[in-house]
Amino acid sequence: MSRRVLLILLALLLAAGAIFITPMLLRGAGGRGGAKPEAPPHPITQVLVAKSDLYIGDTVKPTDVVWQAWPDGPLPPTYIVQGKGRIQDVTGALVTSRFAPGDPITAGHLSRPTNSAVMAAILRPGDRAVTVNVTASTGMAGFLAPGDRVDVILTQTISSTGPGAVSHHVSETLLHGVHVVGIDQNLSDKKDDKKDLVVPKTATLEVTPKQAEIIAVAEDMGVLTLALDSLAGAHDEDSSERVTRTWDTDATKLFSVSSLPGAAGAPASPTAPTWTVQVIRGATSASMTFPLQRTAPGGPTL
Repeated sequence: MSRRVLLILLALLLAAGAIFITPMLLRGAGGRGGAKPEAPPHPITQVLVAKSDLYIGDTVKPTDVVWQAWPDGPLPPTYIVQGKGRIQDVTGALVTSRFAPGDPITAGHLSRPTNSAVMAAILRPGDRAVTVNVTASTGMAGFLAPGDRVDVILTQTISSTGPGAVSHHVSETLLHGVHVVGIDQNLSDKKDDKKDLVVPKTATLEVTPKQAEIIAVAEDMGVLTLALDSLAGAHDEDSSERVTRTWDTDATKLFSVSSLPGAAGAPASPTAPTWTVQVIRGATSASMTFPLQRTAPGGPTL
């Protein structure tokens, strides 16, 4: 066999060996740690959230909350994070703001008052709670619930004096967007089919000290009615100055506008013209008024 043929056969053998040996070498290198190591798992933040609906006035039980994985990023300082807080820390606390399932439990919406201070724990700092009597017609026939907002309307009768005087009725919206914190002795907005059928006798409102005085005076003047506000409505912090008024002459044409008593936004009642006489007796003098018998815009002063 010639030398040239031997060289060709040797080259073929080397090529064949390379084909079979190379994959084995590669697999061996991989098994000895050639692959990139897996990244260590990223720490997961666990936040305490509501497991079920929690209503105002409810007491938190261990089964009401659960730890839940939370997305990466900075968390509000009010959130309760696993490792820094415990479920035992919120067990027995009073709910002062409603939580829906999945809402983070925040310390600012929980309180640990005594039984006699439950209402005080719900109020915002500086606010007052005032209770008004309601009926089926003045209290929304049982549709009011804690957490609603209402307008407070005063209806009263204005009496007039003098010949031909006519008494009038007037309604005023004294307060707008007042927060309802309690119905009768119920502080929770939890719905119950049986309770929903009961017409409440009282409603407790959260107001400022000035608004509490307005309601106290208004209750003694006439009948208070609570008008339910829309949930989508805007509410001002100080709404006591936005007073609107409706007279009976706005509701019916049976009364004449000219007969309205003197009130803001309404014409004054007409008065009969008179004569004024100055009577002088020696060093003393006195004024005497007499009705004018003839038609004249007013009486002269003598």
